[in-house]
Amino acid sequence: MFNLMDRYIARHVISASLLILFLLIVLRAMFGLLEESNSIGKGSYQLADALLYVGLMLPQKVLELFPMGVLIGSLFGLGILAANNELTVMRAAGMTTWRIAGSTLKASLILMVCVLVLSEIVAPVASKSAQQLRTSALSDGKISRSATGLWAKRDNQIIHIASIHKSGEMHNLAIYQLDQSFQLMSLIEAKSAVVVDDKWYLMEVAETHFDEGRINKILVPQMEWDNPIDEDNIDTLTLKPEMLNISGLVKYHQYLTSNLLDATEIELAIWQKLLLPISVAIMMLLAASFAFGPMRDVSMGARVLTGVMLGFGFHLVKQSFGPISLIYGASPFLGAVLPLIVFAAFAYGLMRKSG
Repeated sequence: MFNLMDRYIARHVISASLLILFLLIVLRAMFGLLEESNSIGKGSYQLADALLYVGLMLPQKVLELFPMGVLIGSLFGLGILAANNELTVMRAAGMTTWRIAGSTLKASLILMVCVLVLSEIVAPVASKSAQQLRTSALSDGKISRSATGLWAKRDNQIIHIASIHKSGEMHNLAIYQLDQSFQLMSLIEAKSAVVVDDKWYLMEVAETHFDEGRINKILVPQMEWDNPIDEDNIDTLTLKPEMLNISGLVKYHQYLTSNLLDATEIELAIWQKLLLPISVAIMMLLAASFAFGPMRDVSMGARVLTGVMLGFGFHLVKQSFGPISLIYGASPFLGAVLPLIVFAAFAYGLMRKSG
């Protein structure tokens, strides 16, 4: 599958892409640490916690920057081959521009595997640990996350929340009230918790009291709730689609649809996850098309600058078009795939012109 020439081109392109990704992620880590500096000193959150949090979030940031890094790195790697006249020698030896672009695309297969491992295994686990660390430190240990959801403690009250939607709405709550000897006095179960006019309300509530061997259960449609979790922690604990793997997104999608909640945003996230490896291949094809087309005889600095502009443009289009498509009621699949089609068509057109 990989001949000598394929391996040679792949080595240049992949090494350059990894170098660019490393530089981008170092910059992103620096900005991330600056963002976290505002939270240092709150609760038990210290500099060491901020450093660990930023480090654990890096796999997720790598995923976000991966297409841009691959585009810039591929332009850089092919630019080195062009500057050394190696691409000219390859073409003189009978290799067409499409054949060289094919070798570049073969290299993308290796990077696709890296993306899948990061997206499905490393990033979700690391991001979840990062959120747990940050929230626990900011709340001084009063809030923690487990496999079954979120746990919070206030005085003799223990609260369990199965999930928090991006809007801040909470689902499947259980509130345990204990006495001074830590015996269970009452249990409040609610299907959801929502904010109405700056006040929290529990919806579809079942309140159970345990009194001297008797159990009394009351059903009420709603109940005002003094939520002990502050707004900053709710934002940190919110279930963000990009931090879940595909199986987690599918389960979350099923949960939302079964509760008659809007799941189009999760569907968009699923398609974006599935199409992420393809976006890597498109970025490499775009880099090859520029290397043989408009960027054939320009300096290395111009190649890198063009790669930055194209990569940032792709990132901006990808991040904005999906939500815009949902606002106008378009298919989530269309919102995820259309930016890829546009950039792939652009790359194909440039390759056709370059011969």
